Parts: sequence; structure tokens; C-alpha cells
Amino acid sequence: MERKSNTGLVVGLILMTILAAVFGYLYYKEHNITQKQETDLTARVQELAASEIKLDSISKQLDARILEVQNLGGDIAELQKVKASLESDRAALRKGNTNMGRKIKEYEEFLTKKDTEIAQLREENQQLISQNEGLTQERNELQTSRQAVRDSLSGVQAQNTELESKVTMAAALRARNVKVYAVSSKGKVREGENVKSKRVDKVRVDFILEKNPLTATDNKTIYLRIIDPSGATISDTKTGSGVFQYNGQEQGYTISKDVLYSNNNQDVSIMYDRDAPFTSGRYTIELYSEGFSIGEGSFSVK
Repeated sequence: MERKSNTGLVVGLILMTILAAVFGYLYYKEHNITQKQETDLTARVQELAASEIKLDSISKQLDARILEVQNLGGDIAELQKVKASLESDRAALRKGNTNMGRKIKEYEEFLTKKDTEIAQLREENQQLISQNEGLTQERNELQTSRQAVRDSLSGVQAQNTELESKVTMAAALRARNVKVYAVSSKGKVREGENVKSKRVDKVRVDFILEKNPLTATDNKTIYLRIIDPSGATISDTKTGSGVFQYNGQEQGYTISKDVLYSNNNQDVSIMYDRDAPFTSGRYTIELYSEGFSIGEGSFSVK
């Protein structure tokens, strides 16, 4: 009886030991599973954070490169396409997709490739800038040269104009020994000083056209002005009066005569027949041809 009691006690102890071992194992296993889950969760969170940081950095780099390429005048279509793809991946990452390692590597490789292309684009732009600067300098030099040529031409033209003016003046006719005579109705001729009014029906002006090798031997029109004592030019269209150009202005003349210039100190005589009488006073005689004053004289009536 006593032996049976001892046997039962032993069996009970053994069963309790087994149960304690089973419960211990189960607790240990459950505890290890919880720790692993915590570790996995921590690793996942860290991976998500790292991926988010890398994608954010790559996004900013893409923005910078888009702006630079745009400023350099390059094509930004591919960069914009990659930027849109990256933003899509960032949205997926926030939903828990942690498989971003391969995509991040592709983005980084793309940036490296683009950096090479951008460096080449910068170099091309710098060459264009240098070329433009060179062209600008050449253009400025050309404009300076053209201005110098224009200034030179203006100077030459001014000199030519001055020379032509001098040559023209040198070639102008000259009337020498201008003498004025009063001619009566009976044909009597008197020197034109203190001639009685009743004895002056016509006025004759004699002079010599000087020889000048610079003057062309052709027809010359000689304009005669008779200016009365009041300063007015005697003019009557019935007797052949009119106007001519002198110093850019119209001047009235009393009578004109066409002369074939022979360039040999030729004698010329111009007769003016006036219908009205000559009042007393001093009259001035002026001779013009080809825009120049070529001689003068005077007579007086008492």
C-alpha cells in the first residue's frame, strides 16, 4: 500500500515536470516570435525612411537638372518623364512598398548619365557664347571700320566739293574794263558820267571777257542788272527782263545776252534800250554769268 502511494507521487511529479517544460517551451517560443516581429517592423520602417530620403534627394536633383537644361536651351522631356515616374514611386512607397532598391539605383544611374550630357551641353553653350562674343566683337569692329570709311568718304566728298567749288570759281568768267556809255536817240555816244537825262535813251555796256583756260568754250549767258539810285533793279519784261539764280536765290535782271565764249580776251557789248527816261542820280551796273558775279560798273545822270 505504501509502495503504491510512492509510485503515484513519482508519476505526478514526472507529469508536472513535463507540463512545466511544455509551458516553458511554449512561452519561450512565443516570446521569440514577438521579438522577431518587432525587429522586422523596425527594419521595414528604417528601409521606408531611407528610401523616402533617397527618393526626395533624387527628386530635388531632377528639379535642379530640369532647370539647368531648360536655361541651357536643351530638351527636358526625358527629365520630366523620369520625374513623373519618381513621384509615382514615392506615392507607392508611402503605401508600404519597400522594394525600391533597384529603382533608386536606376534613378541614380540616370542622374549620372544626365550629368555627362549636361556637362557636354554646358561646353557647347560656352562655345556658342564665345562664338557670339567673337561675332559681336567682329560686328563692332566692322561697324567701327564702316563708320571710319563713311567718315573718310564724307571727308573726301567734302574735299571734293570744296575742290569742285574752287575749280568752278576758278573757271568763272571775268569781265574786265567795264565801261558804260549813254547813247542818245540820234546815236551820239557819251561816257556815262554826269550825262543829261534827255541825252540818255540807251545804255551800252562794253567789257572784255578775260581768257581763262579753265573755262569751257561754249555759249555763255551774260545777265546785266542796272540798279537805279533808289536801289531797285530796272526791269521790264517788254525789253527782255527776267530772273536768274544767284547764291540759291532768284535775282531780277534788266537784260541778258548770249555770247559764244572764245577764250581769247574777247570784246563784248550789251545795249539796253529803255522806254522810260532815266532820272538823275547814280546807277550801278552789275554783270553775272553761270551763277557768279563777273564784273561791275556805274554811270550817273544829271
